[in-house]
Amino acid sequence: RAQLSPVTLVLWSRGTAAVPDSGLLLDWQGPADAPLSSWLTARLAAGGIAPERLELLGGAESVEGHLALYRRMHVALDPIPYNGTTTTCEALWMGVPVVSLSGNTAVSRGGFSQLSNLGLPDLVAHSEDEYVAIATKLAGDLTRLAAMRHTLRARVEKSVLMA
Repeated sequence: RAQLSPVTLVLWSRGTAAVPDSGLLLDWQGPADAPLSSWLTARLAAGGIAPERLELLGGAESVEGHLALYRRMHVALDPIPYNGTTTTCEALWMGVPVVSLSGNTAVSRGGFSQLSNLGLPDLVAHSEDEYVAIATKLAGDLTRLAAMRHTLRARVEKSVLMA
């Protein structure tokens, strides 16, 4: 739950609500029917996200299965204030752009570092409103999303992230 801060859930709710027909997929290690599912559903519902727009998974059985989930995503949202770091790298490797909110601590600047090193500083927000705006604009830009799906892995391979 460390990465599922109140601000993270509010911003994820705002972004999801702003994109009609969108959903939110969350995966974690542990059973999907655990109390965490109920806790998340309640908090996201309070933010205006109906349960049918949520897909809460309890962890893939293999690394391959986990990475395959990224094929179902269009945009990944970095948690706040503790950025995803590993999941950010996974998403980018799988061709899914990540929107991140840069903070003032090392753990809240991982997304900024990764995205800047890939030449994608436009996916880094510096305010909560900007985070939602970047995510919703990106979700609506199907041409850019398709291009990123095909080019992000090569960008990652050529970047200092792989040095």
